[in-house]
Amino acid sequence: MSPRCSGRLAVVLLFASLLTLSACSKPAEEAALTEEAAPADAGGDIAKSTRVDPASVPQLAYDYRFDLSAPDKTVSGMMEGHREACAVAGLTTCQLLSLSSQNTGKEGQLHTLTLRATPQWIGLFRKNLNNELKATGAKIESQSIATEDVSLSLIDAEAHIKNQMALRDNLQATLRSHKGKMSEVIELKQQLATIQSDIDSAQTAVATMKKRVAMSKLTLTYRPASAVAVDGTWAPLKSALSDVGPNMISVLTVMVAVAGYLLPLGLIAAPVIWWMRRDRKAAKPTRPEQI
Repeated sequence: MSPRCSGRLAVVLLFASLLTLSACSKPAEEAALTEEAAPADAGGDIAKSTRVDPASVPQLAYDYRFDLSAPDKTVSGMMEGHREACAVAGLTTCQLLSLSSQNTGKEGQLHTLTLRATPQWIGLFRKNLNNELKATGAKIESQSIATEDVSLSLIDAEAHIKNQMALRDNLQATLRSHKGKMSEVIELKQQLATIQSDIDSAQTAVATMKKRVAMSKLTLTYRPASAVAVDGTWAPLKSALSDVGPNMISVLTVMVAVAGYLLPLGLIAAPVIWWMRRDRKAAKPTRPEQI
């Protein structure tokens, strides 16, 4: 078996075992937490006071990003292992959005894997990733978590849908009882079609926002460890070289701007100076010739 295949298999088996153990231990942990959080003598008033209004809970869409580096022979296996772990979880838990590979020349290939998964799956993934990194010799170069609160957008969109539905129902009632001209009937039907299209579009937007809240986005970037080392060593020189072009352009820009101011002045001053020097030569007295 090649090192790439063996590495992929190891990653999949590692994630499968860790996810299974986490899933098995979760009910027991939840039961223990429930027993601690709800004492036997708790009354109904306490239970009511601990209820949370779903409308008051912020609707947050999470975006996770991890830049990973791994030994050159295990980069592809790690990426394939994460992809297969998502496939094993099922479409209701994890979905593959995109997968791309870019050849960077001597630095090897850069792989990018984008997933959409439930917060529970991503939480387990982040915990199990540390164990995988220790086992494979990989490491996290950078990571970030971004959030977007879509609560206000959801409320506005749902209110807009409710208003449009009420307007649609009124127009439908008017159309059923209308006995006017055919042109008026056609106009009512056109209005109904426009309103229904608006409702469908708003409902799609609401479904998309709810999906973003229910399933977070996870972007994983994989690079060979040798490429990361090269980038770290030559980073100052690359930064200096990247500034050469902009600096030259800045200097040329200043020179062109100065020339733009001086050229008109030179065109005006040159004839004046020539005329003044010509008059001085003409007014200068000639000396008498000595015999």
